[in-house]
Order: sequence, then structure tokens, then C-alpha cells
Amino acid sequence: MTLPVTTFIMPEKGGDMTKFNWFPTFIAVLLAVLILPIAGCITIVRQPAEQPPPPPPPPVINSFTISPETISAGQRTTLSWKVTGATAVTIEPEIGEVGAGGSLLLSPAATITYNLTASNESGSTTGSVTVTVMVSTDKPDLVITDIWLTGAVVNYKIKNQGNAAAKPTWTYFYVNNLKKAEGYVDILAAGEEKTESFSNLDWRFPGAGGDPSTTMARFDVRACADGGSNIEESSKDNNCLTKIWGHTFTYDFVKNAHLAKWRSSAGDLKWPMVSYDNKGAAYLLYDTVVMCPEPVSNGWIQGRFADFYIKYYGQETTSRELVVPENARFTARVGFEPGKVSTDGVRVALGYLDATGSVVLLPKMDVYSDGTMRPYEVDLSSLAGKKTEFILWVEAKDSPQGDCVRWAESKIVQE
Repeated sequence: MTLPVTTFIMPEKGGDMTKFNWFPTFIAVLLAVLILPIAGCITIVRQPAEQPPPPPPPPVINSFTISPETISAGQRTTLSWKVTGATAVTIEPEIGEVGAGGSLLLSPAATITYNLTASNESGSTTGSVTVTVMVSTDKPDLVITDIWLTGAVVNYKIKNQGNAAAKPTWTYFYVNNLKKAEGYVDILAAGEEKTESFSNLDWRFPGAGGDPSTTMARFDVRACADGGSNIEESSKDNNCLTKIWGHTFTYDFVKNAHLAKWRSSAGDLKWPMVSYDNKGAAYLLYDTVVMCPEPVSNGWIQGRFADFYIKYYGQETTSRELVVPENARFTARVGFEPGKVSTDGVRVALGYLDATGSVVLLPKMDVYSDGTMRPYEVDLSSLAGKKTEFILWVEAKDSPQGDCVRWAESKIVQE
């Protein structure tokens, strides 16, 4: 191996050495002599970059419907949706963030299009539905406003809520979808309401005054104004009123609160609890159940409610899934516990367990410490016939101080 040779040129004897900066040059040459012979032996290997996992598929909107699609001003329509694979779901305008599935009863004042956006890290999927709100016209509009029993006589109220008089009509009465009677109704002026009865029907079942006794069997009764569709109206979709007479389903969340399974973002909770527990708490206050999420930003608390029963006398209470009846609705009034002050409020929701045991939260509602009890209602008709357990949910926002809210008159009822 031949090393490179470097010649140093020094100043002549007696010359000025300060004019020649030889030391840095000497060091540079020395390093070159030592390193160059082995430079060919160095191999640099670059590791291939680790491939990131593939992104998930975009969300799927399984269904997004509104029914009926055409209503008159003042009527209600049901908005329903189901989404899979989304980390966030919103419906605009007016509704905001919602769960992956649910339904809402709405009464828009004018024709409106609702837009659903389902998002995850791969992007977003959108869908839209439109409900048409018919402007009232100078036509009659007959509705049944009530049905009740007086002894064996079936009574009803019929009203013309249209802008023109209604000619004489016949009201039909059905029991379990079978027509049982007809009742004649004379001319009804615009805005007029009358009390009538089905004189040719004798109700031979227990019950006197108001609805029949709850000890009797269940009957689906329906009265329909203008049963023969003999007059032209501004709307034909609101002629009938349906009621359930006899035994109906009711589930009281306040009465079952001590049997529910409680959990917060800090872990499982055990009844009874106290309000100052740092893990969160739930407790009864008069005729309400108070829920306090874990006092941290975005902390939460939930109660899991089932059909609680005792199989044999003396045994512990056990539970099973609730069977959701037809025409079921959740109703409650929600507000802050007196004396509690929150800077940004909380969000509350009703939820249920799906077939996999995962919690599905229905549309959430914001609640603030303004001294009011806000009504919260959820239409459960989309769950009719299903077996499930229900969830009461409260979540804090950024500031968790004082976030204790009351649930009053919290029930599932069958209408």
C-alpha cells in the first residue's frame, strides 16, 4: 500500500516563521494519511422505513331517513339514522353531535334539509334528507284530540284546526285494528272543537271514568276523523289518534337507581355513594337521582339499568334484559342540583347496549346551571321488540367543578 506523500515547504533559514501557519496544515495532512487507507472498508446500511398501518375504511351510513317526508306546520316527523365505522357523527342544522344510531321527533316550522356527516381518520361520508312542511291553505283540517271511557260509552273530541269549515263527516273507531263503530259529526267551523261519542258501541270491559282499568288486557284503540275520506283537507296524515287501554309498559329509572350498575371514568362505583367522592357519585335526592361525573376534564358517569327481579323469596335481586315495547318513549327533566354552579355545563344522554354489549348513546343534550329543569325526550320506536339494557349518561366538559345534575321523572313509557 502506498501512502500519499505531502511535501512541506518551510521558509528559508532565518525567515519569518510567523508568516507561515504550518500547524493546521500538518494536522490535516496527518488525518488524511491515517483515514484514507481504511475509507474503502466502511459500509453504510440504511434500514428500510417501517410501513405505517393502512387507514381504516371510511364510515358507512347504513340508513338516514325521515318519516313522514311531508307534514303540515305543527306536525312532527321522525328523523332516524344508523352509522358504522365512525368516530364522530353530526347532524346539521340545529342538532349537532349525535351517537352512531338513534331517532328524533322533530317539528320544523318550514321545509328543511338535514345533513349527516360521519367521520373517521380516513375522511368523512355525508348524507341528507328533506322534510317538506306544507303551508296551511283555506281548507278544513280534522283531528281527534282525545278518546276516553265513561262507563261503557266511548267518547272522543274532534277539532277542526284548519282555516275553513268542515262539512258533515263520520268518525271511525277501531279496536286492535278492527273497525267497531262509526259516529256522525255535523258541520265544524274553523277552530271549533266538539265532544262526541259512539252511540252504537257498548264497551263491555272493566273500567269506568278515564281510560280502562290497568288490570284489564291491553287494547289498541284508534279514532279517525273523516274515516271515509269524504272531504278535502289540508292534511290527511293527522286524522287518527291511537291510545293503549289496559296494561301498558312503564320503567322508572329513579325507583331502580339503587339496583343499577354504576361506573365512572375512574372505574366501578358501589351504591350508596356520597357527592364528594373523587371517583364520581350517584345518589337519590327527594324524587330525583343525582349524577356527578368524575371531577376531571371530560370525566363521565353512567348508570346501567335492566329488568331487576327476585326469582325466589329471600334471594338476592338479579337482572335480565328489558324488552322494548312498541310506541315506547323516554321522558325526563334534567337540571343542576340546587346550589351547584358550573362554568360550562354538562352533556346528558340516554343510551342502550347493542348486540355486542357496546354502549350506544342517543342524541345528547347540553345542560347548564341556570336554575331550570330541561325536558329531554327520546323516541324509542326504532328499538321496539329488542332486548337491551339502558344507560343514563352524564359527561363533564373542560371545567368539571359543580357538575352534579338531577334526573326527575325519568321513565320509559308506552304511548
